[in-house]
This record gives sequence, C-alpha cells and structure tokens, in this order.
Amino acid sequence: MTNFNKNPNSGLTLVEVLIATSIILVFLLAFSSVHNLYLKTAFSNGEVIKATELAEESLEVVRFLRDSSWNTNIAPLSLDTDYYLVFEGGEWQVTTTEALIDSLFERVVTLSAVYRDTSADIVSGGGILDPGTLLVVSNVSWSRGGATTTKSISTYITNIFAN
Repeated sequence: MTNFNKNPNSGLTLVEVLIATSIILVFLLAFSSVHNLYLKTAFSNGEVIKATELAEESLEVVRFLRDSSWNTNIAPLSLDTDYYLVFEGGEWQVTTTEALIDSLFERVVTLSAVYRDTSADIVSGGGILDPGTLLVVSNVSWSRGGATTTKSISTYITNIFAN
C-alpha cells in the first residue's frame, strides 16, 4: 500500500486561510471607501463645472447684448444693480426679477463704472470716469449641504462699435 500523504504539513491550515481572507477583506473595504469618496467628489464637481459654465455664459450674453446695441441694451441699465439673464422668446433679456436655473442656480450680473488714471490705466479708486467701459461681474450661487457656494468671474466691456 502506498502512502499518498508524504508530507502531512503541505496543505493550508484554517488559520492561514482566515488570515488571507482577512487581508483581502481589508483591501476590498479600503477600495470601497476610496471609490465612494471619488464618487462624492465627482458629483460635487459637477455643480461647480455647471456654475462656471453659467457664469461664462452670462459674460457672453452681455457681450452679445453689447454687440447688438450698446445704447439699447447696456446704457439703460443701472450701475451696481443685480440683474438676471433669461432666455425667452428666442432672445436674451435682462431683468431684475429673480430667476433660478434648474431650480438650483442663481445667476446675477452686475455692471460697475470704470475709472482710469492719467495713463489711461484702469484704477480701483479715484481717476476719471470712462463712460464707454464697464466692469461686468457674474456670480452664480447654489446651496449645497446647508451652505451657499458662489462662483464668480468678471471682465470689462467697452462700447467698441459706438452703437
């Protein structure tokens, strides 16, 4: 009769299997936690990206309104007043009535006077008023987790077409 069990200690013991299983489980739990953090970050960045796009769109709308007619679309607007941009009837309109985008984002555009020094450089205080140039600030705000987050960008526009 032949003995097939030449080395009785050649197999895995129950303790070794439990240790290997525990190590694999720890790695799987760590991977799951990292994946959940990644998903949470990715979804929160979606709102930031959309807010940034909305802010950039508002500057483009103001440029479009300027190009269409400074005297009709830009000059009548009051400085340092919050305006909302809405697209109705196939055209952009500026209003002081609050308008939410996707029932989440509030987009506000503010126009401010620009002053220049004797070298024609823009200055924050003093200087001479430049009636053909305005500072445009676009703020997009939304509420997340009980806190309000705001994305803001700005640019200058000038009455380049004298229209």
